Amino acid sequence: DRETLELATEIARVIHKRKKIFIVNNRTDIASLAGADGIHLGRNDINTEAARSILGPHKIIGRTIHHLHELKSLNRNNIDYFSVGPVFATKTKPSLKPISRNSLSKIVNSVNKPLFAIGGINLRNLHLLLEKSIKNVSLCRGIILEKDMNKTIKELKKCLVAHS
Repeated sequence: DRETLELATEIARVIHKRKKIFIVNNRTDIASLAGADGIHLGRNDINTEAARSILGPHKIIGRTIHHLHELKSLNRNNIDYFSVGPVFATKTKPSLKPISRNSLSKIVNSVNKPLFAIGGINLRNLHLLLEKSIKNVSLCRGIILEKDMNKTIKELKKCLVAHS
């Protein structure tokens, strides 16, 4: 935990110097102590109200949902953005089955806050999300596993800009 906090504090310093936003995944305590801009919470993390009480009213709180019923059960007032997924099969979380296209469409139409698609996204399938009016995506393996990461990032940006 000490090493994680030291690293998060340094990342926060560097990111804030560049006037960007730093969101910590899962660890509200680390986010608070490191001076992060917010927290991203998953299904098994603390509830949104507890995170809000730790972070205060001005920090960003995001939450991942996997099904429409999860969205309906949340108090949306304390949540600033949502992520939904996995939208495609992913080795990052192999136990999670990709969300159906029908459910994804229903979630897109039900959310009135920023929505990010996550899970198994890459340059070859990004267009399928853009066709569903999803404008925000989060990628990991879809970039780091590519031979030319810089070229991939440029192509992803070009694709996103063309659909904005």
